[in-house]
Amino acid sequence: MTDKYKILSLDGGGSWSLLQVLALQDIFKGKYPNKEIKGHEVLRHFDLVIANSGGSLVLAALACNWSFEQILSLFDDETIRNRIFEKLKFRQRYFPANFMRLFGIKSIGTRYSTTSKKEALESILKVDNKKKLSNVTLSELPNLIGKESLEIIVTTFDIINKRAKLFRSNKQSKARAEVIAGVNHFDEINLVEAIHGASNAPVNYFDFPAIFSSEGNKRRFYLWDGALGGFNNPVMAGITEALANNIDRDKICVLSIGTGGKIVSDEDSDNFRDQYYGTLLGKKVIRTEDGEKIDFERTLNWKLLGFKIKKPRVFFRLFKGANFYSSTISNLSQSILFEPQTWASYSAYISLFSGTNSPNNNKRFLRLSPQIVKSDNSNELINKLYDLDMDVTKQEEIELLKSCYSEWKKGNIRNEPVQWTRTIEGDYIFAKGHQTFKSAFDNLDWI
Repeated sequence: MTDKYKILSLDGGGSWSLLQVLALQDIFKGKYPNKEIKGHEVLRHFDLVIANSGGSLVLAALACNWSFEQILSLFDDETIRNRIFEKLKFRQRYFPANFMRLFGIKSIGTRYSTTSKKEALESILKVDNKKKLSNVTLSELPNLIGKESLEIIVTTFDIINKRAKLFRSNKQSKARAEVIAGVNHFDEINLVEAIHGASNAPVNYFDFPAIFSSEGNKRRFYLWDGALGGFNNPVMAGITEALANNIDRDKICVLSIGTGGKIVSDEDSDNFRDQYYGTLLGKKVIRTEDGEKIDFERTLNWKLLGFKIKKPRVFFRLFKGANFYSSTISNLSQSILFEPQTWASYSAYISLFSGTNSPNNNKRFLRLSPQIVKSDNSNELINKLYDLDMDVTKQEEIELLKSCYSEWKKGNIRNEPVQWTRTIEGDYIFAKGHQTFKSAFDNLDWI
């Protein structure tokens, strides 16, 4: 089907991007059952590839023309994992983070070295295990891959200008402001620099912005993860790029692969609400047995050295407030950096199909990503996946991700639809897309 314009979109999500590698491996094994497929051939099946964060690392490995087995070694090799996620020493961490750790709060504060990550990426990523990928500019990549028309985009966030920054291989893209304005300027960088910026998650992960300059320019970029610009799931940006370059809307086909989304459990929701009331109002929540009614009791008075302290606000806020602050920051950072925003798939879908409903839509727009739903009846795997962060560095955690893929593929873990919602009562409502991995996989006949 050569008349199709094929887009591959890869979400961010740290080490959870292992799921993208396994999905692509199965897709291309199905298409070429008796052939070893390498990265360049995978990329040549598409006309535009856009990626963020962990997904950009998968893109880089494909651009290195690695086999799927070698790409999987990025995740399976503990030495490589520890080089990319090199932990900061005590003296390298910020004071507030060290202070909070004294009170047992370890979920707040940067953990890894930005500088070490860049050095690791430059050393590890080599084209055909020979030429360093850092020696190839983004604009040179399509020719190296063997498809001059291929467009490659990596999403980052420019902290200086406080806006998303997209790095492109196509200098003449009509989606570029410079091209529209008739200005002769192009930020020429290499793919390693781009993914260094795209994978640079702040707050709880890396310590400094990714800093580098484009060729021939002394001014520097200061970049964080593209998720801060709203592109953790970059599919909408990919479709916008295609439409801006006059691609016929009816020819566009999309494969969007995520890294897993978690639906907040009732238990976590209740705990967060309890922390809110306890911290701000000095009250604690007493639940009835049926769980439907919530009453409030004023926090008990404290005794200190025989003296009653009716409103021990200083002590109370120091400890209870620290927990509330920790969970708030942790939830915010994960919501921005890890959980794929559901609006991205839906808005891209509506943009592509203009609100029309057709059975053919599900064949042209495929969203593949597991949804982790924890409940009172969840099995051990779901519970462990739910508690797993994006910075997976231990082998047993990597094995959990592989089990996640296996169960998702079997249909035991729900696939994330294009449109869905959850009511305040906790009822899950499916609207558009594919509810299972298999139903999406079976619709993918245009690769």
